[in-house]
Amino acid sequence: MIPSQEHNFTFYDYGIFILMLLSSAGIGVYYAFEDRKNKSSKEFLTANRSLHWFPVAMSLMASFQSAVTILGYPAEMYFQGTQFWLVTISACLAAVAAAELFLPVYYGLTFTSVNKFLSYRFHSEKVRLASSIAFLFGTVPYMGVVLYGPSLALASVTPLSTQASILVIGIICTFYTSIGGIRAVVWTDTLQVFLMFAGLLCVMFRGFYLVGGVSEAFRIAGERGRLEFTNFSIDPWATNNFWNAVLGMAIMWIGNYCTTQTEVQRYCNVDSKKKAKLSIYVNLIGVVSIISVACLSGIAIFAYYADCDPIKAGIITQKDQLVPYFVMETLSQFPGIPGLFVSGVFSASLSTLSSGFNALSAVTWDDFLKQTRCGKMSEKKIKMINKLTAAFYGILTIFMAFIAGKIGSVLQAAISLAGCLVGPLLGIYIMAIFVPFANVRGVLSGLFCGIGFSTFVLIGSMIYPKIEVDKATSISSCLNVAANATMPINTTVHYETTGILKLFHIAFLLVPVLGFVICLLVSLIVSLLTGGIKKIPNIDTSAMSKLIWHIWPKSMLPAKAPVVQMTSINMDKEQRNGSFKA
Repeated sequence: MIPSQEHNFTFYDYGIFILMLLSSAGIGVYYAFEDRKNKSSKEFLTANRSLHWFPVAMSLMASFQSAVTILGYPAEMYFQGTQFWLVTISACLAAVAAAELFLPVYYGLTFTSVNKFLSYRFHSEKVRLASSIAFLFGTVPYMGVVLYGPSLALASVTPLSTQASILVIGIICTFYTSIGGIRAVVWTDTLQVFLMFAGLLCVMFRGFYLVGGVSEAFRIAGERGRLEFTNFSIDPWATNNFWNAVLGMAIMWIGNYCTTQTEVQRYCNVDSKKKAKLSIYVNLIGVVSIISVACLSGIAIFAYYADCDPIKAGIITQKDQLVPYFVMETLSQFPGIPGLFVSGVFSASLSTLSSGFNALSAVTWDDFLKQTRCGKMSEKKIKMINKLTAAFYGILTIFMAFIAGKIGSVLQAAISLAGCLVGPLLGIYIMAIFVPFANVRGVLSGLFCGIGFSTFVLIGSMIYPKIEVDKATSISSCLNVAANATMPINTTVHYETTGILKLFHIAFLLVPVLGFVICLLVSLIVSLLTGGIKKIPNIDTSAMSKLIWHIWPKSMLPAKAPVVQMTSINMDKEQRNGSFKA
């Protein structure tokens, strides 16, 4: 059959959705009121390094599990199969890297911006500023995609247009982030994580119920070629094989968890190193859980629409509308459930956006404005500048969201945009922490080459778009399908490429890998050619991993490890300014 498209929100749905928005805004107002007498900008950006591990764990999870997860992952299961589910392996690798390799280096440092670590390591502001600029230019477009996703979802199931949705969610998020600071961010993230889970669980359970259970859903998915976990083919042009999925997302997630302000700012401001590590591993449990629920939801939805694909039938036009359409088709008879789902989608986006605004404000202040006359202002004025900066990025993100719909699916757009910068940035942090002979010329050359090549591939893929071939779907059981319903929906002209132009058709998951590898290779070569080894005896290894003493020969190590100063690194909990407040 072909279901009706007329499924509007009820009073209960709007009530739940509005309650979620008011709750998020209310948390921001609460912390703004509680903090009204505190004039310190440190409180706004870092909570005086006294955050509790649990809300930080929830915030870490929420910050990186946006609407991309709720809308993109089920659609990926539906159209490409379960191979992408294996990205949970990547999540595990990223958490271990953050907790065991990067956290021990970062934790004692008293920096607001993680990019300042680079100037501490290389004694150069050039590397720090280059990293900061790359973070700013990569994060804002990514957040535009994140904001566009749920706005599209809401527009497909309610009378509210995509443009109106962008404005509502963007303004609410900008409001509570700019007045409440990092404490408001981590606690709204905690609330929003539970809404994300609740919405996805409703989809998963309803889908399995309608098709006759979990085993029946897996049977249908298996018969239609959707169950695929062992595709170990080495094909850089295939989106979903084991190596591309796991390796590509490993670079993405390690880069995000270990080198971006959004994540590092959270776990480095927990009130002890042990609890900071705990927050990372608790976050991992949540990440694996929510990805698994999203993937299971995709399997259930596929089983339900196995013989009546709503895209091929012409009911919906984009893959990212699949999950919202399923919700309205199968759950609209339950008052409030569609509202809960849409609240979950918006919560996923809100959490990522609020973390991003706060991180962008911190980087802009610590790496740029602090070096100007603004740095000499009173704490009260500095705090106001940080709030206005967060608000500015909120407005900029709203603008970016209006053009985000032009660049393809939510999942592919988010990974491609972020990957252009995350891969090369991870490369220079790896060089800084694990390579003693790395120098300024080397890492800057690597960063520029990595970003340049990744951007070249991304732009080329837009000019010469790849024809994405999905697994087969059917409309054999649909009724009243128009004669032209099976005609291609996307009228974009595609170009077949050969030779070097084929590079533009490489799997989007490998974009961050390309940037990372090129950055690493160029950094290593240039550092060696510009006398990096000769300067090893003068290197301060207090900003490097202890592993360097085990992985490099003595000829590439300083003669003696420096004495670590307690004023800048490995500070005791009591010396980290503040007690538990969050």
